[in-house]
Amino acid sequence: MSLLLLRYLCLCLPVFSGINIEQFGFPILKGAYLGQEPPGVIPEIFAPGVVSTDADEGCSSFSADGQWYLFARARAALDGILYTQQVDSVWTEPDRASFSVGEYDWDFSVAPDGRTVYVSSCRPLREGGLPEREYRIWISERTADGWSDPRLLSFPVNSGQHDSHPFVTRDGTLYFFSNRSGGFGQGDIYYARCYLGQYPDVKNIGAPINTEHHEADPFISPDEDYLVFCSDKPGGFGNTDLYITFREMDGSWMEPVNMGGSINSPFAEYIPYTTPDGRYFFFTSDKSGNREIYWVDAGIVELLRTTVCK
Repeated sequence: MSLLLLRYLCLCLPVFSGINIEQFGFPILKGAYLGQEPPGVIPEIFAPGVVSTDADEGCSSFSADGQWYLFARARAALDGILYTQQVDSVWTEPDRASFSVGEYDWDFSVAPDGRTVYVSSCRPLREGGLPEREYRIWISERTADGWSDPRLLSFPVNSGQHDSHPFVTRDGTLYFFSNRSGGFGQGDIYYARCYLGQYPDVKNIGAPINTEHHEADPFISPDEDYLVFCSDKPGGFGNTDLYITFREMDGSWMEPVNMGGSINSPFAEYIPYTTPDGRYFFFTSDKSGNREIYWVDAGIVELLRTTVCK
């Protein structure tokens, strides 16, 4: 069979959800979550060969309507923050998002408004300049014409030291981690309330979340009722583990609990994220030998809530 005929047949064959038909080397993917079979209570690698590859993958976010998806990739020819969307019900091959400058970008999140992306990057501050030594937080917005040019958040969010992994709540409160001076340990989690589109004041979230060790990668739920983060404090499974804490009625945070052996391992787990529909929990792990994105039924969050909030 000639290559031309094979390609013609691939284009003409019907496509069913969960069935991948190769089209010029990239599978045809249809359905929610890139057409992947949903996981159960055991974490699985997300979209192997499409999203999770032999390179390093980290942050990821779906749009509120599930029609597009962003994820970070490093150690590859095509790196930075990659973008795929559904066109005529088929997911496109991932390509670099127009707001990304490649290797300088890593942590990011999509705000609950479904159009604002917060990006941490060590990109040059001006065209032709040198890359920064530390990460700073930028914002890009999705418009009818594509993505806006990223703009840099001002001080005190960006301190000139490492400021990264931004996530915002439904009311615009920004959570991130930083190794700025004056914290509890090697890295701390901070938050900043939004006033008229600005963040005039940054506060350390404090104990019991921050310790003398390294706390980082906060994921805050849209309604700010729970927070997931990573820490290398003693007592975990090894390296960095994922912990979860829930909001008390008085607004304080409960003592964080380790998310357990189904999530954590002797290797590094970090970059937590719950999908906008609340159905799946994503995170990144080094346990395969490189950084890969895993997903699991988000029921684990509610199970832990039930256990902790007795």
